[in-house]
Amino acid sequence: MTTTILRHELYRTVRPLLAIVGIAVLVIALADFAGMFIGVIGLVLAAMVAAMMLPAVQLFHAIDFYQSSYGSGAMLTHLLPISGRKLFWTKLLYAVLITTLTGIVSLAIILLQVRLGMAAVDLNLTEAYTELQQIFTTPGIWAAIVFFALWVLLVPLVSMFPSVVIGSGGWARRLSFGGPIIVFMGYYLVMQLVGVASLFMPPVYDFFTGQVRMVSLWHVIAINDPNPAMPLAIFGFQLVALAALLIWASRAMNSKVELR
Repeated sequence: MTTTILRHELYRTVRPLLAIVGIAVLVIALADFAGMFIGVIGLVLAAMVAAMMLPAVQLFHAIDFYQSSYGSGAMLTHLLPISGRKLFWTKLLYAVLITTLTGIVSLAIILLQVRLGMAAVDLNLTEAYTELQQIFTTPGIWAAIVFFALWVLLVPLVSMFPSVVIGSGGWARRLSFGGPIIVFMGYYLVMQLVGVASLFMPPVYDFFTGQVRMVSLWHVIAINDPNPAMPLAIFGFQLVALAALLIWASRAMNSKVELR
């Protein structure tokens, strides 16, 4: 049944997804063409558009999840012989798979723009590659890259999908699409406050050495440490919050679905 639902989701969403990617590719091509006249600025614009493809697809999936689960297409969706919990996780899985594919395409286009930009300014490619190799040999850098890539791919979806479910039930159902927006903004504001508090909490990740240090970012700033660092406590708190949202949304969608 999971495979069947995934195929159905692909058939149902392939056209708008291709439209999003197609528009982005067209704008990127126009920006590259403009780069022949305005130089590197055109390539920078093309790279920015390529970077926006990922959040655009993630936002589309959140809106589509609302429409298919609580909006105009909800009745047909909930006639399927499948539990609400499995429906929630399958739709989330589909969104993750498509988002990952979009991220790969977006990254490839950005790397192409970087390559064109380096050629446009006559940068020595051998020296540039040598410096990049030095960066990638930093201890722990690959683990950090993989972690942040997964974070960018997953966190928006894992926060928006539960917000749709929670914001579409109980008191919030009277607000239509405003309910999910309020829930998501509430989550976002709480995480911003936690982010500020994490400045005073150990540990931090040292980008220069690739090591985790048991000091706070406030301490790093206070001693004028030249090595850039990032507080890690925020990630722990956010993982706990996301896990709680997923459990809440999974149970809510499985026990009771309130259609528009």
